[in-house]
Amino acid sequence: LKRRSHFGSSSFFSEVGVVGESLDSSRPGCCCLARSCMRGSAHTAFLAHVLPLCGVLGQTLGASKRNVGWGIVGDVPRGDTEEYLSLVRTDYRFRIQEDYVRYSIDIRINPCKDEIIAGGMGIACCSGTSIAGCQHNTEVDGGPDLQVAYFQNAHMPNCKGTPFEADHNCGTFLEVHRPGDRRILADMGIDQVDFPSGYQTTWLAIHRLCVGDHELWWVVRTPSGPWVKKIRKFFVRSPSCTAPAGLAPP
Repeated sequence: LKRRSHFGSSSFFSEVGVVGESLDSSRPGCCCLARSCMRGSAHTAFLAHVLPLCGVLGQTLGASKRNVGWGIVGDVPRGDTEEYLSLVRTDYRFRIQEDYVRYSIDIRINPCKDEIIAGGMGIACCSGTSIAGCQHNTEVDGGPDLQVAYFQNAHMPNCKGTPFEADHNCGTFLEVHRPGDRRILADMGIDQVDFPSGYQTTWLAIHRLCVGDHELWWVVRTPSGPWVKKIRKFFVRSPSCTAPAGLAPP
């Protein structure tokens, strides 16, 4: 970087150093606007000049500085990709218990399939309702996204407000598995609301599923490992196998 005379003497370079040291290691190339970035003679004109350089500083300093601590440096892989699923912990521990009045978990598969029973509510038939508004269909067809409903009458474990908030190995998730197989075929986080009222619905990508028995697992992922709290079985009627690469399924 060349010295810009209108920024005075070496204070400009000392401030650049401060900004460089304050780079957010989880997002290379981004300057944090924390208090440490505003020390010394920093002012509006200085920031207006320095902030556009953050990307350059992030690339140069990020490559030379050694990253420490836990987590992923850079962007977290997009969900529903092999790269993402390979990073999810599968050292499960099982604590499946009978439901009782103070702590009950329920999962309903394809809860709005029958439009007559849904009563004109469509895919919203099981959102915020009691069990009376939710169907349960254990046979599905692979390919399109599958709607599932979930319920818990206690606090939904999550990692909001903690250092693990952005960690995909922390929080409450629904996962699709083959019976007895720890490999994850699809997952979806369900802990956005701490105390949901009634049943809530979400969608799972099931394009990886082929004909056969499958299970839907209610998993609480913690920094010490994932816990399985509920298992719901279902059957995939089709397709018989995955379409070959480059060919459309029949």
